[in-house]
Amino acid sequence: MPKKKRYVYKSVYTSSNISKSGKKGKRFFRNFLFIMLCVAIMVTIYIAYKKLLDIAYSSDKMTIKDIKIMGSKNVTKTEIRELLPFNIGDNLLRINPSQAEKEIKKLKPELKNIVIHRSWHKVQVKLYERIPEAFIVINDELLGVDFDDMPFPLRGFMSAMKVPKLFYNTDKERKQLLDFIKRFRDVCEDFLSNILEIKMSSTGDIIFIINSNTVVFWGDEMPEHLYCKFNKFKKIYVDAMSRYKNIEYIDMTLYSLGRAIVKPV
Repeated sequence: MPKKKRYVYKSVYTSSNISKSGKKGKRFFRNFLFIMLCVAIMVTIYIAYKKLLDIAYSSDKMTIKDIKIMGSKNVTKTEIRELLPFNIGDNLLRINPSQAEKEIKKLKPELKNIVIHRSWHKVQVKLYERIPEAFIVINDELLGVDFDDMPFPLRGFMSAMKVPKLFYNTDKERKQLLDFIKRFRDVCEDFLSNILEIKMSSTGDIIFIINSNTVVFWGDEMPEHLYCKFNKFKKIYVDAMSRYKNIEYIDMTLYSLGRAIVKPV
């Protein structure tokens, strides 16, 4: 008669496995305690920070006692004070300088920049005003425009400045004329103050009128020839003025061919 097979069931939970499982449990518990401790510390720091802020916000020692406005030339200090979203006596920590700067720049396009700085019991406001490099007309109003191509209202004695008036059909043409003025100013010394008007022809040539009502057909910009071209023009203009009482126009469009045309009245 065959013998019955005996099955021996061996436990998989050896002392070694039990030891490893216990270690994992202890490690998990330690990590959990560490995380909870970190959370508790962070909550404590946050609560303490909030309490310190509340104390600082309510403290009389953090109030604004003086507002100093610097750099004001054409924009008055009174205008700026009225636009500031804070006053003397307000808490120094509650103001938002960067937000105030943005809002005032929107309301005052004649300001190129404004910097608001806090110090002990004091707020300093530094103004950087725009200077017109040319005049433009928008909706029958004479405005200034600088090399940022930013139109702004004229203030103080700006309207009496000797800068050219721009005539253009598109914003792109205005930008091109401003770029020309910026380059031309670097080579023409003080001659720019003699230019009354600058415009662009339908073919993209620069045309300007000077004080003597002489029309100058400058031609294309040709930045690389600008210095030499202006020196040549200056000699032609001085010589023509010594010969003729009035000059109708000077044509410099053929400068690249070594020619210039002077038309006396």
